[in-house]
Amino acid sequence: MDIRIRVAQPEDLAELYALDQACFVPGIAWSKAELAYFLRYPGNFGLVAEDAEPAIVGFAIGGVLRRRGVLTGRLITIDVREEQRRHGVGRELYTAIEEKLRAAGAQAVVLEVAVDNAVAQEFYSRHGFVPTGRIPGYYLSRIDALVMEKPL
Repeated sequence: MDIRIRVAQPEDLAELYALDQACFVPGIAWSKAELAYFLRYPGNFGLVAEDAEPAIVGFAIGGVLRRRGVLTGRLITIDVREEQRRHGVGRELYTAIEEKLRAAGAQAVVLEVAVDNAVAQEFYSRHGFVPTGRIPGYYLSRIDALVMEKPL
């Protein structure tokens, strides 16, 4: 699949919100206000994957923060339209996020993923992430999050 990665723009919010709602169940999907917050938060950035139409087929949000005195990247979400999954869109988005985090000086990248989301865990494992912790009741106050990390 031929896709182009670009920086998310404020006018993308409605479409990114709709895609996030389609990718995750209520309570795990971000509200529109939360999504807008993550896109605007200092140090964060959003990337959009477009096909030839151009239509948005996926997006990712990442950012940098200081953790224990070390500049660390955080992967907040990767969302890909269901019909575009397994065509390299997630890989392209993750690669672009990682490049931006490295350029910002991040020494590692960390993320949270639901313990019952084996597909996502496998995706992140293929990209070099390893489990480093668990957060009880992180999702919906009943589903634990697996914390995964990768040195950069």
